[in-house]
Amino acid sequence: MRKSNTRKAKTNDLATPTLPTTTDRFVKPPMAERVALRPPIGSTEPMPLTILLPTRSRLFALLIAVAMVAAACVIPTTNATFTYTVESNIVYGQGAIDGGAATTNLLLDLYIPDTEPGDGPMPLMVMIHGGGFVGGSKTQSNLVSAATRYAQRGYLVASINYRLGGSDPLPSSAVQPIWDLVQPNPTPVIKGLVAAIDDTLTAIEFLHERDDVFDPWTILWGSSAGAITALNVGYILDDFGIDGPDIAAVIDLWGGFYLTPDGPPFEGANEPPLFVVHGTADTVVPYALTENIVNWQADSGNPLEVHAIAGAGHGVNLFTVDASPGVSLYQRSVDFLDEQLFEPLEPFLE
Repeated sequence: MRKSNTRKAKTNDLATPTLPTTTDRFVKPPMAERVALRPPIGSTEPMPLTILLPTRSRLFALLIAVAMVAAACVIPTTNATFTYTVESNIVYGQGAIDGGAATTNLLLDLYIPDTEPGDGPMPLMVMIHGGGFVGGSKTQSNLVSAATRYAQRGYLVASINYRLGGSDPLPSSAVQPIWDLVQPNPTPVIKGLVAAIDDTLTAIEFLHERDDVFDPWTILWGSSAGAITALNVGYILDDFGIDGPDIAAVIDLWGGFYLTPDGPPFEGANEPPLFVVHGTADTVVPYALTENIVNWQADSGNPLEVHAIAGAGHGVNLFTVDASPGVSLYQRSVDFLDEQLFEPLEPFLE
């Protein structure tokens, strides 16, 4: 059962100028400092909201706070305060394989914090594994390690399997515009990418039917191919005319954008906050893709934190590599989510 829901002070100080030599971190300045976001004189576009919080508008925070009070939601903690239960191999849908000649069950594992009766719904974290869209699974050790730790902090975590390219998946009509883009001869990797986007949408729709999920706090977490999937679901569906779910934040671990049909994927300052970890010597998913994100986000003013791990290749141990002295990359991801999604609510809940 839950041990405590008391919020603890952060273990790091963002004002500290000294950063570890292994990490270069890009932190976007407060919105009020980004005057370039103001529309030009004569523009018919509405002015952006005045941002007094470091990332999200007070209006956004107030609306979520009202909804959260009504739903009596569980607010995650930054330290391990929950026990949890794992439910494995839950069928969240079916997907076509063998070019449409057969179907397969789509499976996920749930890591459910043990809350008290009446505590209300929880934030949802959807974890998407890596493997180049042709391998990997929801039980990869790095996912299991991260999922258990997030669950101990109050996140309901769903680690999903998705159709891989080698199964010759046929995506559903939900992602038809993306499927059309990659024709006429998509490779197994590209088929796997589109199927992963399709299956992630199916998983989110399935999970949003649960009474213990607070839909507005849906977070996408992905590594490698999973990060590519998370970025696509979080930011570019509207570029294809696809009405996707609202995403609260994205954790991108050594991923990047490969599908940007209409230019930069970030359309304004109210897109989901983005936390990125990427090795600068990555030869599988080039670090240049993260540099693109930094440049695009600088133009959009969207909340962004990048940890560029100097000399690291594809994949970084989140638990042993520090984001700042004494604070692991994993813990920093927890603190980032807390700062972006939950701390701004505190004035409205006191």
